[in-house]
Amino acid sequence: MSLNLTIPEKLQEYVPDAVVRFRYLNPGLDIVCDGSAVAMSVVPERAAELEQEFMFCVYRQKIYVETLPLRKTLLAGVTGL
Repeated sequence: MSLNLTIPEKLQEYVPDAVVRFRYLNPGLDIVCDGSAVAMSVVPERAAELEQEFMFCVYRQKIYVETLPLRKTLLAGVTGL
């Protein structure tokens, strides 16, 4: 079965890094990214679970990117670097 996900435009920039993490967490899955679409071959029983895991990876990457400047500033303030 092929699971096809359409990624909202505002999240598309985070997909490449999310795919890397998702592949690490789910070795052996075939994932193809093409613009706003992501497709993967899955067994039907795991489709909903894998969709949820993938979108979690995308949101996690979004939060990481958005909070990185704050974390750098905090670290610089604490360490004086």
